[in-house]
Amino acid sequence: MRMLGNWLQGRKQRVCVLDKFSEWIEVQSGVQQGSILGRYYILIFINDLESGVVSHILKFADDGKIFGKVVEVTDVNQLENDL
Repeated sequence: MRMLGNWLQGRKQRVCVLDKFSEWIEVQSGVQQGSILGRYYILIFINDLESGVVSHILKFADDGKIFGKVVEVTDVNQLENDL
């Protein structure tokens, strides 16, 4: 697991718009795009994403959203607990 942790830590990114670059910032989450192992790591990550989650989950590619109907304060608490 240390290899996986090392592979995901210490990554940086920046944005380019009209030949102007932002400053480099450290990436806090996610799997490296365009890598050979990235597709396998995301499959491992999302495989059990729903474990212990009461709310609904929508998954598409490498994105996930937790949602649910909020009628009472307890519904808000449940959504927050699922995060």
